[in-house]
Amino acid sequence: MGLKLLFICTGNTCRSPMAEGLARELFGDSVQVSSAGMEAWEGTEASLNALEVLKEQNVDLSQHRSRKIRADLLENADWIIPMTQAQEKLLLHIFPQYISKTRFLGDWGEQKQDVRDPWGGSLEVYRQTAQEISGLLKALREHLL
Repeated sequence: MGLKLLFICTGNTCRSPMAEGLARELFGDSVQVSSAGMEAWEGTEASLNALEVLKEQNVDLSQHRSRKIRADLLENADWIIPMTQAQEKLLLHIFPQYISKTRFLGDWGEQKQDVRDPWGGSLEVYRQTAQEISGLLKALREHLL
């Protein structure tokens, strides 16, 4: 396997699992993808709306279980990709040694945008988030491959 990407969000139940699933679909076997959360409760399933929205795209998140960021996860990743600038800043405050391989997802494209948290939102909000993540992942792929 090639590159190892680690997607980070807050609880590891919405954005980062969706990014992980969509990236797995986009990159195939050429890239190893995983995810974790800044404040995750270990072992929580992906949110129902995240499961549903990705199921609509034939991406199965049913086996996903949340996990909290840990030094070993960050160490093993080639790229640490948080969903927001604030998460990137906090990660670099806690783990400054990974500055060279940490870059928020919206910073790979031209728009420099945060991925909004859909937590508690409708299916439509989750669809919009998934679409946003998909577009940003395509920009990421252009830079990495």
